[in-house]
Amino acid sequence: MVYGQRDYWPDGSYITTEWFVVAWVPIIPLCSKRISDIKTNDFAKYDASGGFYVYETMGVDYKQAQFVYLWFACLFGPSIICAGFEDSLKKLGMDDLAAALCLGFSALAFVFPYFLRRWVKRRKLQEWRRQSLGLRG
Repeated sequence: MVYGQRDYWPDGSYITTEWFVVAWVPIIPLCSKRISDIKTNDFAKYDASGGFYVYETMGVDYKQAQFVYLWFACLFGPSIICAGFEDSLKKLGMDDLAAALCLGFSALAFVFPYFLRRWVKRRKLQEWRRQSLGLRG
């Protein structure tokens, strides 16, 4: 199973990491691949298991793997923390506030990568345009 997107190119391809997973939770990164959802050149090979085109297979991109681990920590962290302090918060009468904060942080972990990805794609596109004009990125 692949998780994450990094290093976007103008042709729409990006680097992702293939993982050994247990119950959809990434455990060990196996390799990284440059993939695309559409075929933009003849060198791409279709991967039927993932439904994408593979342009290149390489060693693990450890920076991208770290961000996948961080995302999962941000996703499950609030739930684990709230479960651990549930009794203490009930005694203080703050159980509703704690539940709202837990839900808010979990929702943020789902939404933040979308906006971050859009921002990075836009920045990368501007860099490619500047380079095509002969200017430094």
